[in-house]
Amino acid sequence: MKASLFMAIIPLAAMSATDITVDSVVQRWPWNNKVDITYTVTGGQDLTSEPPQYKRIVFTTVLNGTTYTIDGTTYVGASANEGTHTVTWTLPSGVKSNDCTMTAAVYAADAPSGDDYMIIDLTKLSDNVTYEGLLATQDASNERYNTATYKKDKLVLRKVPAGGPYPTGDSVNFGSGGDANTARTWNTTRDYYIGVFPVTQYQYKKLCGSYSAAIASGDLLPVENVSWVGLRTDIAPEASIPTVESNSGTFLQRLNYITGNKFGFDLPTEVMFEIAGRAGATTAFFWGNDPDASYVVNGESAPVAVGSCKSNAWGIFDIIGNVFYWCRDAYDGGSNLNVPDAFTPHSIITGGKSNFRRFRAGAVWSHNILSEPLRFAMSKRNGSAGTDAWARGFRVAMIVF
Repeated sequence: MKASLFMAIIPLAAMSATDITVDSVVQRWPWNNKVDITYTVTGGQDLTSEPPQYKRIVFTTVLNGTTYTIDGTTYVGASANEGTHTVTWTLPSGVKSNDCTMTAAVYAADAPSGDDYMIIDLTKLSDNVTYEGLLATQDASNERYNTATYKKDKLVLRKVPAGGPYPTGDSVNFGSGGDANTARTWNTTRDYYIGVFPVTQYQYKKLCGSYSAAIASGDLLPVENVSWVGLRTDIAPEASIPTVESNSGTFLQRLNYITGNKFGFDLPTEVMFEIAGRAGATTAFFWGNDPDASYVVNGESAPVAVGSCKSNAWGIFDIIGNVFYWCRDAYDGGSNLNVPDAFTPHSIITGGKSNFRRFRAGAVWSHNILSEPLRFAMSKRNGSAGTDAWARGFRVAMIVF
């Protein structure tokens, strides 16, 4: 249920050949600090022209006599594409109002507007999160982000929109035993973001000051020597990572700190990981049923630079075959039928493996997809002690609330 908060709605034509109309501004009910802005763009940004014509939206609102400017790129990921869209704005702390005006304007921009990608600038300690939209094709976006910039000083995450059904599991090859992964579909109620690349050694050093590789050192190589405890601290999987009040602690604590402790960056659950990795595919591998070494790091003596192989259909790279990837879950010996939704991690159980945590991807740089294909299957599950680190990397995730 929703209740209208804002009384006056003012359309504004702000750019030649582009009109934007604010259709409604509605505060979520029961009352909280989330406000949904629905708007319509006519003559939006042109992603197919040469060069592309990027545009961004700025909303302006007056609350209790105070004017607030809402940059659609920085705060809400507002799309300037043709059509009707809804974005969510978080009200300033403590602000309530039953009357305001809301206007919108469109301006030229240097990047595509939208919220398909979340970009974190690791060189800044505040005001460092922006959003960008998908380009005309996924391949075009891949070309944009598969560069050193987004593997070093910036961290880029891809949106997985709420909806579905999203497939996971493989009842044929992983239908029984402690690592069973029965085929299932998921309908998600929230958007989430997940790293386009695993976190690189450069990014880890950028936040934490140092990093010790076990196999090979290199700025663009994935982190391959980090423990679950070293990322989340020694807490239960269902617990949120403790926040810090200074730039200290684990990589994830520092990432949350420099982004204002308001996004809840964490490891993905293994269901989130597999949904994103499959990109809608129901086949053994995210590209099909036949082994193909062009999609994976295969038979190497050490990890290779992230983004060296083909991405999946959603532009996510290195989902299998370079390093193992920690997930948020405990190793509970049960299938993914045992969790109620994609965002709930498996909890710790008592017994011989109570200190085990889940990691996904059954293959690392040295495995060969032609001789060991099931190691590379998207449904492969595994686990080890939460203090283990060898060959283990991670990618960042965030659930949108």
